[in-house]
Amino acid sequence: MRQSMAGTTAAAWGFRQSRVQCYPYYPITPSTTCSEQIATWVGNGDMDGVVINVESEHSAASAVIASSKSVRAGTSTSSKGLLYMIEVLENGSGASLPFTIFVGNRATGGPINIWGDNSDAYAVRDTGYIQIFAANAQEAHDDIIQAYRIGEDLSVRQPVFVNLRGFTGTHTYEPVDIPSAAEVDSFLPPFLPLEPLFCPDQPVTYGAMLSAYYYRRHKRNQTAALRNTITTAEKIGSQFGERFGRSYRNFEWIGDPEADLVIALLGESSGAAESIVRHLQGKNGVAKIAVLRVRLFNPFPAQEIATRIYKANTKAVVVLDEGLPHGDVFPPLAGRLASALQAYLGVQTPRLASVIGGLGGSEIRPDHFQTLFNLAANMAEGRPYRREPYWLDIDEDPILLTDEKKVDPKLWKRYGDVWKAQPILDAYHTPLPSNNYEIRIYGRAGQGAITSAVFYTAAGVEKGLWVITKPTFGSERRGAVVHTDTLIQTGAQAKEAKTRVFTGRQDLVCIYDDTILTSPIHAPTHDLKPDGVVLVNSSRYSPARVRQLLELGPNVSVFVVPASRIAQELELGSFFNMVMLGAMHKVCSLLDFKAALSFYEKNVPKPKEANLEAIRRGFAETTDRELPAAPPAPIDERAEAFFHWRPEEESVEEEMLRTLEVGRGV
Repeated sequence: MRQSMAGTTAAAWGFRQSRVQCYPYYPITPSTTCSEQIATWVGNGDMDGVVINVESEHSAASAVIASSKSVRAGTSTSSKGLLYMIEVLENGSGASLPFTIFVGNRATGGPINIWGDNSDAYAVRDTGYIQIFAANAQEAHDDIIQAYRIGEDLSVRQPVFVNLRGFTGTHTYEPVDIPSAAEVDSFLPPFLPLEPLFCPDQPVTYGAMLSAYYYRRHKRNQTAALRNTITTAEKIGSQFGERFGRSYRNFEWIGDPEADLVIALLGESSGAAESIVRHLQGKNGVAKIAVLRVRLFNPFPAQEIATRIYKANTKAVVVLDEGLPHGDVFPPLAGRLASALQAYLGVQTPRLASVIGGLGGSEIRPDHFQTLFNLAANMAEGRPYRREPYWLDIDEDPILLTDEKKVDPKLWKRYGDVWKAQPILDAYHTPLPSNNYEIRIYGRAGQGAITSAVFYTAAGVEKGLWVITKPTFGSERRGAVVHTDTLIQTGAQAKEAKTRVFTGRQDLVCIYDDTILTSPIHAPTHDLKPDGVVLVNSSRYSPARVRQLLELGPNVSVFVVPASRIAQELELGSFFNMVMLGAMHKVCSLLDFKAALSFYEKNVPKPKEANLEAIRRGFAETTDRELPAAPPAPIDERAEAFFHWRPEEESVEEEMLRTLEVGRGV
């Protein structure tokens, strides 16, 4: 059953289908909605389990550790919440307890930052937990189910973190295949407690103190069990593929089998890297290239990765880390990969460079990987390169030199010779074709722009299209301008590998608030394609005036719809997003309106009939012509008196105040 859902919801389904019996949690962005969904299911009886809303993440970790002795348990957290758990985390791994924690990866600060990177996962890498990195919502769901099989295996018996990048992973709505409960039950057997706490006939000592003699042997055995994960995870990932058609390995090699140039990374950012590999492969002047996506980060499959790189005869490896080294030579992934290559290949080690990017929610775009492959090509040719980490997308400290005037003089003094020796190779920078249909919606937080995009995506997925929506985090910024992006995969490539990659060039721009048209700090159509479409919610601007305000070219189509007025007429107040949803169907025919309407009839929020009528009227009343003049609004005499009042009119003020007092019963 394929549905459209965000990464956190997919993770919640993973817990539900794993039949988790105890779920203690304390909410923290961006993993909160996973816990909210599970609490809802348990509350309405759809999930058989116990939810404990504890007072802190520390307590959540303590509760999941204690309960996992007797039942299958799990929780989710992010960022500072995960750091708050650290004190007790080793009690779980040291006691060989198999539970799973879903982590919506987020920066840990300081300064304060709530957006995605791998800082939290890196901070707990030495707590003895298995760490798996998912690349999308589908993998988050599948990895949680596999995590219980891996962790509960008698050769392992260790807890697992399943990681997914915050927001770009946790909050992106995309198609996810949800198997039936029976199918998952046939893959994941019921939980088997080895020494349950609630068994008075067989009492056990739990959490005992050990002297050095026993402690060092216990830690050696714990390490050996953790290392068993490497073969166990590979085996279970293969079995999962046999059952569900989606196989998983500890790492994935995407591209040329004998790649000269390799980019290594973790998790969700691999989608952009894979798109560049597909784009550049076989082009004149481009070496053999590949992406090494590491799924199992802890324990690190060092020998297997080193052997794969050796067999490919790779000449240069660039490692992208979404986290900091904090005084180490390299960030964690680059450090582990460098150690693996040195330990197993010795003098035959390829050249390796470290790059830090994606910090604090910084965007990782496809063109970044073109730069990294360019760097790798230069390294393979023997050109000098930095042994310290590079920083992605910083003008004063570039990877490849494009404008010497922007470079920090101190850095130029240090790295100038390296930059001058690193040419820009045009073959690696061929623009990525924009074959898919991309929609951007601009609105103010609280207007429901994201909700309408999510409905559009869900309808498309139900009708068999590959549609994804990537929202900005918005409701807490009520009133601020936010946007959301939707991608519809089209053409022959839709039958090939499914993409999550936006090019940033829009076919359709929807503007929910016409005040954005005249905002001096926003340029909503800056990245609109020359033959794109603009749709505006407005009763005061004609299509011609919109074209003039945005300085649009002659090949751009412009439509307006009086969405706010329609919502008022339908007594929906300021909730006009369903009107805009219907208007989107009018200007984009890729998703058949009648087919989508059958989905909306089952799923629109209350008041149902009014919202359905809003969708229909949005479709019918969207036009590229002049709008009929709106009837004048009725005059509120008291409001007019208030707005036109001046200090010299004391009697008006006194009269209004007395009226208010009487109205309140004073």
